[in-house]
Amino acid sequence: MSVCKRVLARLDIKGSKLIKGVRFEGVRVIGNAYEVAKKYANLGVDEIFYSDAVASLYGRNSLYDLLKQTCKDVFVPITAGGAINSIEDGRKLLASGADKLAINTGAVRNPNLINDLANEFGTQCVVVSIQARKSYNSNSWELMIEGGREKCDKNLISWIEEVQARGAGEIILTSVDNDGIGEGTDHDLIRKVQPSTKIPLVIGGGIGSEEEITKIFNTHKSLSGISIGWSFHNDHLNINKVHKAIQESKCETRLLENTSKILNITEAKVIIVDYSMGNLESLSNGLKKIGIDAIISSEKSKIMDADLVFLPGVGSFHKGMRNLNSRKLINPLLRRANEGKAIIGICLGMQLLFQEGEEYQPCKGLGIIKGKIKKLSNKSYNNEKLVLPHVGWNKLYIDKKYENSNLRLFDKSYQYFVHSYAYQPEKTDSENTLFKSTYGGKDFISAVKYKSCIGLQFHPERSGYEGLNLLNELIKSLIRI
Repeated sequence: MSVCKRVLARLDIKGSKLIKGVRFEGVRVIGNAYEVAKKYANLGVDEIFYSDAVASLYGRNSLYDLLKQTCKDVFVPITAGGAINSIEDGRKLLASGADKLAINTGAVRNPNLINDLANEFGTQCVVVSIQARKSYNSNSWELMIEGGREKCDKNLISWIEEVQARGAGEIILTSVDNDGIGEGTDHDLIRKVQPSTKIPLVIGGGIGSEEEITKIFNTHKSLSGISIGWSFHNDHLNINKVHKAIQESKCETRLLENTSKILNITEAKVIIVDYSMGNLESLSNGLKKIGIDAIISSEKSKIMDADLVFLPGVGSFHKGMRNLNSRKLINPLLRRANEGKAIIGICLGMQLLFQEGEEYQPCKGLGIIKGKIKKLSNKSYNNEKLVLPHVGWNKLYIDKKYENSNLRLFDKSYQYFVHSYAYQPEKTDSENTLFKSTYGGKDFISAVKYKSCIGLQFHPERSGYEGLNLLNELIKSLIRI
């Protein structure tokens, strides 16, 4: 298996309202964006894509408050886009609750923005949104910017090749001609771009039936996912039936979970380490859902006194270590580990627990756990093109030494991943292995446990209620609640 095919709900936003038009024109208000996002997440959608439809027009993004509200009740990944023109714009959106940043107009006008965002937040955080409209007089497509209102003179294929070279981690491609109609997507457009696309590709525009979804994944096997707006908003498609259609097309997709039960734990003194690497509010909100009111802090005394410390993170290995060092947080974390005090590292935070990472350049990590962080392989598997970053939902497989623990309940559970590097020891049965996962037929370690430290390569706070319940169980195992 490569990775699950993803179903994204695209929500075009004006203020706090959900809007939708036809071919990006004639928009009308549909409802409250927060309520719709919460509904779709509870129904099992894999990701939410918030796009501020008027941000470029007014030169500012209005998603901050909406993201903060949404993240209190939505525990799947959120991509945010609209008028992102600088690192600071991206940082504000991530701090408000976004997991990934979608850029279009800003990138076209300043391609270096892609490099800047990738260097600052990591490739996996940068999504390039491409809106393409068929040319009237040739078999080609025009690139559209400013919310689909203006065309630019860039060549579609050349632009795709450029954004990948500059560090984009994902492309969301929307057919302007088919958008908001629900009568089928532009398969010619997909065929045109696929040979040049080496990173995850999500397509949207015109998807209106389960039969169309089956056709999409049977015809274009390397697609990472689909983006649906109009057909969800108008109840032409049901999220559960969409997942079933994908399964019937012989593709792996996330099985819908029972979201009616979440296991609350008692109070504990928990610190989320703030070292300016990623969305801390998402983790804070996830912990609140399971009964823990965590404090976000970089104060060394609080880090030492806590019952449990979380080291989250999104971005590059060397930047993470640089930030920990600049805030003088390395020694407190090492002292905690040496004194047997609990630490949970998530995504980049897990990687930093190891001795070394090779991203961009060899860089020493905290060295709490032996081993190196290496790049995943993207060699083709079963005639399917594999892409990096590894983005989406994937299964956990519990290590045999934990088969009799409560963690067995999460064997074969789906969790959300977004990364290109992972712990890959010479022997796949590492003594520290908690869970494994598979990408392209090759195992990598998706969770480790060493003494009082746990590392999670995935994002449990963005993996729905199953992720939160796993997080709950891991916390109880460390601090013995």
